[in-house]
Amino acid sequence: MSKSGSPLHPTDPIPALSALYQGEKTDAAVIFNTAMAMMGVAVAYLVGAIPFVQKISEGPIPGPFLLLLPIPLWLIIAFHSLITLNAMSHGVSVMIIENALFKASGLGPKVDRNMVGSAAGDKIMDIGVSRFIHKMTTLFVYGGVGIAVLLFTGYSVSSARAFVPASVIWMASAVYVLLVFMVVVSWVVGLRMIHKGRKESCDQ
Repeated sequence: MSKSGSPLHPTDPIPALSALYQGEKTDAAVIFNTAMAMMGVAVAYLVGAIPFVQKISEGPIPGPFLLLLPIPLWLIIAFHSLITLNAMSHGVSVMIIENALFKASGLGPKVDRNMVGSAAGDKIMDIGVSRFIHKMTTLFVYGGVGIAVLLFTGYSVSSARAFVPASVIWMASAVYVLLVFMVVVSWVVGLRMIHKGRKESCDQ
């Protein structure tokens, strides 16, 4: 209400939507760059650590170091799931705002909505809406890194068997199995939430 008691007139929503859009796009870009940097760090660590296993095996206290060697990778993999799902959540938010801006722009029905804004890129990069070949390529990239981390973890734990008791090996194996379960569940739950949010936004 204004001072005179008359109701305030609604302002044009376009500037507000544009501001929200810019903020979401900036956040999404920062998150994406961070995720890609983390992926690069994980791959670099993996490549550098594989030959390092043999050097540690020849050291004075190889067992504990071998068992702990995969831990940095799992920290990166776990956080990468969170930050990638966060980026995908921002993608849903961007889509909602773009839909409102697209309607206000008057481009439809002459222009296909899926050819404008982030929707055009989502058809390639977003596993939730991309085509089969692009889904397979995405799974190959992420699955390849995941399999490499699993193999390296198994290699490190196996190399430590000659230096530590079997009970310690079993405990370390249980911890890594728990980490695998945690990361997989993080992806499954996160993708379900994003799929639900995208479906609800499309139904509106």
